[in-house]
Amino acid sequence: MSDRIRVLHVEDDPDLAEITASFLEREDPRIAVETASDAAEGLERLDDPDAEIDCIVSDHDMPGRNGIELLEAVRERDPEIPFVLYTGKGSESVASEAISAGVTDYLQKGGGTEQYEILANRVVDAVEKCRIEREADRTRAHLQAITDHSMDAIVTIDADSRIRFANPAVERLFGYPPAELEGEPLTTLMPERKREAHRGALERYCETGERSIDWSAVEFPGTHRDGHEIPLSISFGEFEENGERRFVGIIRDVTERERHRAFVEQSSDIVTALDADGTFQYASPSVERILGHEPAEMVGEYAFSYVHPEDRERVLETFARSVTGEEPNPTVEYRLADADGGYLWVESVGSNRLDEYGVGGFVINTRDISDRKRREEKLSRLREWTRDLNYTRTVAETTQLAVDAADEIVGAGLSGIHLLNEAGDELEPAALAESVPAFFDEQPSYDGDAPAGTRAALAWEAYRGDEPLSIGELSTYEPLDEETPAESIVLHPIGDHGLFVISSAEPHAFTETDVLIAEILANHLEAALDRVARETSLERLHDATRSLIRADSPEGIAERVVEAAEEVLGFSVVTVRLYDEEAGGLVPVGVSAGVEAVLPERTVFTPDGGSLNWEAFEAGEPRVYDDIEASEGVDAGTGLRSLMVLPVGEHGTIAIGETEPDVFDGTDEHLARILATATETALNAAARTSRLHERSAELERQNDRLAEFASVVSHDLRNPLNVAQGRVELARDECDSEHLDAVAGAHERMDTLIADLLTLAREGERVSETRPVRLSAVVESCWQTVETADATLTVESDLWLRADESRLRQLVENLVRNAVEHGGDDVSITVGALGGEETDGEAGAGGEAADEVGFFVEDDGPGIPAADRDQVFDAGYSTSQEGTGFGLRIVEQVATAHGWSVRVAEGRDGGARFEVTGVERAEE
Repeated sequence: MSDRIRVLHVEDDPDLAEITASFLEREDPRIAVETASDAAEGLERLDDPDAEIDCIVSDHDMPGRNGIELLEAVRERDPEIPFVLYTGKGSESVASEAISAGVTDYLQKGGGTEQYEILANRVVDAVEKCRIEREADRTRAHLQAITDHSMDAIVTIDADSRIRFANPAVERLFGYPPAELEGEPLTTLMPERKREAHRGALERYCETGERSIDWSAVEFPGTHRDGHEIPLSISFGEFEENGERRFVGIIRDVTERERHRAFVEQSSDIVTALDADGTFQYASPSVERILGHEPAEMVGEYAFSYVHPEDRERVLETFARSVTGEEPNPTVEYRLADADGGYLWVESVGSNRLDEYGVGGFVINTRDISDRKRREEKLSRLREWTRDLNYTRTVAETTQLAVDAADEIVGAGLSGIHLLNEAGDELEPAALAESVPAFFDEQPSYDGDAPAGTRAALAWEAYRGDEPLSIGELSTYEPLDEETPAESIVLHPIGDHGLFVISSAEPHAFTETDVLIAEILANHLEAALDRVARETSLERLHDATRSLIRADSPEGIAERVVEAAEEVLGFSVVTVRLYDEEAGGLVPVGVSAGVEAVLPERTVFTPDGGSLNWEAFEAGEPRVYDDIEASEGVDAGTGLRSLMVLPVGEHGTIAIGETEPDVFDGTDEHLARILATATETALNAAARTSRLHERSAELERQNDRLAEFASVVSHDLRNPLNVAQGRVELARDECDSEHLDAVAGAHERMDTLIADLLTLAREGERVSETRPVRLSAVVESCWQTVETADATLTVESDLWLRADESRLRQLVENLVRNAVEHGGDDVSITVGALGGEETDGEAGAGGEAADEVGFFVEDDGPGIPAADRDQVFDAGYSTSQEGTGFGLRIVEQVATAHGWSVRVAEGRDGGARFEVTGVERAEE
């Protein structure tokens, strides 16, 4: 509580208000005065939540409300705040009215400064009294709240042991309402046997003042109203009220604590308490049963000396973290020494109660987990064995691994795995434990027709059952009449594969964990055998499907599909139908032997024939029917029951059936889909091969026609042309006519056309052999053979490339001839290499050829319009009257034969630029 006293002085005379404030603050430094000029301002200050006013001093006669009216308004807001009426108007009526309104004090203004000392004293007295009363009210309220809401019963008695006060919790604890107990003796709440001792002890204490017991926690029984006793813990205190001695008791029900104590004493777990140094303070009786140690002998011993040396550091670190608060309730597994010198695996849960009243120790609950550890160890070893089962490749390897696992993990030395034979009438040994031959004269095998009471009948009963059969003592098992060296046995079916026999010569050798391990191992064995069977089928199927590609016709493919479906997948009724456009439906081209025995002969399945084959073919999706008798298909009523139809693309279907219903599982469908996919691939390949043969034949016919054309051109056209040319020369000797020059020019053009046509006809095939060629050498050689008039040639950069030199020379000659024909007699021609780098950003075609290996030929002639560039390589295209229109076509043809690309672009000087790319560099 602050000592500062905040005073609000309401005074309409500002000079008087100022002088009063100065004197009050001088009289007592704790006083701090705020002033208000009238009642309205004073109430405004009082309503301000930040004002914190402790006392109001007010004049009486003021403008507006007077001092009495201000007092009344203040009391409506706060009935307890001190209010001193300090007025110059002194009359009994004012004083009486002020007292009626609840004024704290009344003081009349006078002459001299001593009045301020009186006023200061009265203000301080009034504020301190108010504060004391408020604190007392708060204390009483707190005490009342404590007693009213305490979970413990609180009772006050006088020196005669009469109850003077009881809180509400008394009724919950004893069943009496508090008002009913007041005035009654405290012995009402005690058992009869304890009452006289209580009265004597209280009387002696009142006479001597000497305590015979510790009052802080007395263990004492109480009696409920209904008569049953309650174990109690009572703390006493003494005080004086109005000059009389009073005793107060705080009473707590410790029933739960007593129950907990009994639980600890009777618990199957070990309960210990350690001090901060790790010394035993307490050990429950169960420590003797579990570890063989006397509890009393352990008290005072260092707890961690009992911990296995390899675990001690880890346990100490856990204890330290809990003591420091890093880990509140740690759990730790470790080995603990027993009285015989061995160790048990235990799990301890600690709780730090070192600072808790009544405990003062580190409480540890410890249980024996040796069985769990052994179980975990077995399960861990089981995980290793079952993981190995995932990688076995054969049935023999898989079954032997499972038998070895049963022997190693659960000690089943007489175990074996017996698989169903192909005939389905006997369970034959597939793998046996090493010790089996020592107990059996011959390998045990179980006949399905064995009489009741035999080992074989027991084995078949388990194989046909849904649940494993576990017997702890076979010699006393009544259904078995035949002697057997095994005593403990678990017979676990492994699906359709057979039976897993897990047995031992000792009776009751297998725990519940062992039986669980046997079940898990059998389930993994079944999955592994399924996987091995599936993988074996897949491998055989892959071998079979690879042979489909080698078939030379659709009929050959169909025959191999039927063979694979029978021999690899084990299906008996198999038909391959292919679509025949002329027949208008699906025609059988491959059937198994079982088809004739089950189905009537049907040659074609048409769209309107009601065939399930056609439905699947048209839908393009596999269809599986568990029983076609439930369908309206044409094969219903034939003896065929299960049916699977798989479309083979656009080629046809594979139909697989059996005479038993519901025989196909997921694996069957998966393998059949693989076969259908392989069949479609083979038929597609056969169709492509057929088309290639047809295409090859057509190409041969075209080549023959081209050869015939070339022969006609070279012989039947060139001979008459030679005759015509000779006749023109003879005619020149007889006459001089300008018409003869025109005829000679026409002959020359015809000769050029014939040469180009021969080139196109004979040089279209792809280049097969290349050798290193130097570009500059080819260009210079071509320049010597082409009519170039006054044209100039520049080889800007050189390139070694792989090419057919004669055909490359043909390409370059045509490009040079094209430049001269279209660029004029004085055209400038530039040749250079492409690829690897750009030259000053002037690579032609927008500089795009910088990374493409090749070469270019460009001129400074008129160039080729952009709109015409896509047409320049077409046969017959030419913008020159002298051109044949085949020169650039030959250029493109030679480039294509090499696997190159050729394009036309604008040259650096605006002419035409031809770029040949895709060229392979060669070493010089």
